Amino acid sequence: MKLPVKEIFIPPDRQRTKVNESKIAELAVSIKTKGQWHPIVVTEMDFVRFPDRSSHLKYMLVAGYRRLLANALLKEPEIEAIFKEGLSHLESEEIELDENLQRENLSFQDEVRAKARIYEVRKELYGDGIREVAEHVGESRGEFWEDVRLAKAMQEHPELAESKNKTQANNKLRLMARREKLTEQAQKGEIPSQTSQGLDLSQRVFLGDCLEITKTWPSNSIHCIITDPPYGINLDIGETKKGNAHPVIYDDDTYDIMDLTARVASEAYRLLKDDTHAYFFFDIKAYAKIFKSLSEAGFTVEPIPLIWVKPGPGQVNHPDSRWGSGYEAAFFCRKGHRPLLKQGQSNALTHDPVPSKNKIHPVEKPCSLLRQLIETSTATNETVLDFFGGSGSTAEAALQLQRDFRVIEKDQAYYASILERLSGNVKVESPKSLQEEMQSLLDEED
Repeated sequence: MKLPVKEIFIPPDRQRTKVNESKIAELAVSIKTKGQWHPIVVTEMDFVRFPDRSSHLKYMLVAGYRRLLANALLKEPEIEAIFKEGLSHLESEEIELDENLQRENLSFQDEVRAKARIYEVRKELYGDGIREVAEHVGESRGEFWEDVRLAKAMQEHPELAESKNKTQANNKLRLMARREKLTEQAQKGEIPSQTSQGLDLSQRVFLGDCLEITKTWPSNSIHCIITDPPYGINLDIGETKKGNAHPVIYDDDTYDIMDLTARVASEAYRLLKDDTHAYFFFDIKAYAKIFKSLSEAGFTVEPIPLIWVKPGPGQVNHPDSRWGSGYEAAFFCRKGHRPLLKQGQSNALTHDPVPSKNKIHPVEKPCSLLRQLIETSTATNETVLDFFGGSGSTAEAALQLQRDFRVIEKDQAYYASILERLSGNVKVESPKSLQEEMQSLLDEED
């Protein structure tokens, strides 16, 4: 049957929240040339739920929102429709959810919300458990539950919905759970105190502001510094880090970071022994400012920086107008005249980055890269310092090469993660409330 478009009401609480305008235009062209293959679904207007709606509205849309929009784009006064009489609100919602999940790809946000909602709807209508609903939508129980879990987590943590895809959102959720657990452990003092080799971590890993902690350390006491200060590019909203997988990063305001880097450079020069090396990673756009700060601190700075090359296409938010960012830069600095202990190397260092799902910190450097720097500039048992401990990868690389180390981290959760990492006791846990809910759902079915 054909119904007048002007008599069809679109409920404002429908499940789909976004549509792709170009896809609607494509659908309109298809309908114009091939006809409307699938009618929309409507039911009688519910004036109990929507008492203020105009009396000329006789039907309420159940399914077919995209087809209705495409029809409107064609300025057709009527549309093919199926009328379902006497549908309850839950039955109408079930039909809409089923159609959305089976047709055009939804955004991951709408997809997981639809799955969470259809689980609730079918549980109320038919008493279905998660196994039955997963079978209904054609997925494994585990895959379906992961999406339901993410939808529930998005209600508690709306920032998860800002992720660029489902994988990143799940990684962010995993890291949130990890941060929460680590912070709790740190507050309770339930953190390791020794490495697997028996080294005392309390004398090597420090919690707090790096400049406050090091101001009491003796001068000329460190053999090498490898550090990665915040880049001063407002990382949370930066052009190359949109939708970052990590829920917490650090203060990264440009003005403050330039000042911090200059002060750290001076402190680094004081702490280093004579005839030693330092490596400072930096944002290439800040080349001149960082070079000046390091030179004024007293270092002899190699003007051609080291380049860490990351295999692959690189990362960028605007691939249509910008090349992918596939490298990071580091200044090689000397205090005195120590020769390189590994010679004949290129200043282009090629190392795979840490996979996002394995990262502890958003700007974590791979141990292989750090080992190359440590081997080039230190001997066995010498001490390496990292002012910005982050994930603890510098310390782990030093341990692997039988070097001593000192790392400082001001974030309590990252500090606890460094201790876990160096103790060989890294464990990532799912949010407790979600774990419990999943178990209760499975218990219902067994």
